[in-house]
Amino acid sequence: MGFFSAFNNLFVSKQSSAPTLPRVTNAPTKATTPPKHVKTNPGRATTAPKGGWLASVVESDSNMGSIDVYDLSEKRLTLGGKDERGAGGEGTVYELPMNEKFLVKIYKENILRDSRKMEGLRKRITDMVNMQNCSCLPFMAWPVMPVMNARKEIIGFVMRKCTGYSFLTLRGPRFIQMRFPRWTRRELALTALDYVKKIRLLADANVLVNDFNPANFLVNDKCEVSFIDCDSYQVPGRGGVHTTSTFFPSHVAPELLRDKSLLTVPRNIHHVEFGAVLTAFNILMCGLHPYSYSDPVHKSACGTPDENLLKGRCPLGPQSDCLLPKGGWYAMWSWMPYNLKSTFIRMFKDGHANPNARPRLAELQANIEDFLMQMNKEPELTVMAPNKPKSKCERKGAGTFVKHKGNF
Repeated sequence: MGFFSAFNNLFVSKQSSAPTLPRVTNAPTKATTPPKHVKTNPGRATTAPKGGWLASVVESDSNMGSIDVYDLSEKRLTLGGKDERGAGGEGTVYELPMNEKFLVKIYKENILRDSRKMEGLRKRITDMVNMQNCSCLPFMAWPVMPVMNARKEIIGFVMRKCTGYSFLTLRGPRFIQMRFPRWTRRELALTALDYVKKIRLLADANVLVNDFNPANFLVNDKCEVSFIDCDSYQVPGRGGVHTTSTFFPSHVAPELLRDKSLLTVPRNIHHVEFGAVLTAFNILMCGLHPYSYSDPVHKSACGTPDENLLKGRCPLGPQSDCLLPKGGWYAMWSWMPYNLKSTFIRMFKDGHANPNARPRLAELQANIEDFLMQMNKEPELTVMAPNKPKSKCERKGAGTFVKHKGNF
């Protein structure tokens, strides 16, 4: 079977048994240009290919930096300089000639020369390709086919292309509205909801996101989130799990910062909860970090987010001894519903030292859904950058008003 035939089968296969989720598709860019991405047409959930290279793929006519790669049927394909789309710490990404729906990641020479590392990566890629409940998900740049060298050794993989803007663009109302001019806080809540649903879907398959770097998640103008850098996830394998020590310092559970030896053992759902809830807070608060604060005496910002995260100094909640940073952050925070704010406070205060006290992702999802329903009744909640805080006499349940002190 040719490569193109095999990949065409991806888009006419049976609907996956996984819950239906919005389809998005990702394209990395050269490091010299900003990461701008274009939305492609939606499609149905798909299954991993079983065949070889696409018959209609045309080899690159560029000899500059070209590389020969092979499929499982030992059919050769040459990728050239014109196909290269970007490079990261571990590998170089090429666009598959004549098929813009897929990318090829080839590990760099220094990685390929590390026999011990490559042994683990080859087992990981093989197991990930065989995980059809994940390889069929259209919102993920998940490995769907191994790529070999002439010695039949895995040197990379084929993955779907995903498009959108990275979460790094969701920083500050003005910057967000430059990218998405028609967005309000409703769209931010829809983005956060889609993100949390997909994190939960992966966790249900025992796939845990390790690296909550905002650059690893993309969002399009329809609030659909896609996931890239999937080969860094913790995934089940034959006889155990494939772990990685990857993490992002400002978006990681504090116990992993305090004791780096924990990075070498399998992570658990509490680590995912912390990183995912922190990311959802970022989205809903236009990029604000929950451990960013200002000193009430000197009235100035203090420390970096990862330093403050390690110390557990969070400005949220009543009787807080520090303040949210200057600007409109308190006004933005004050318009969140009570239950949603409580979820965040419990995560970043109670859950900081006690992983078992961390709210579950199902609770966060329910509270975001409630936030969206409240927006239908109270249009003021959709304002991305309110010009004044909501009254501290805040409604909590039918007929009950509660006054709060501090940053609540």
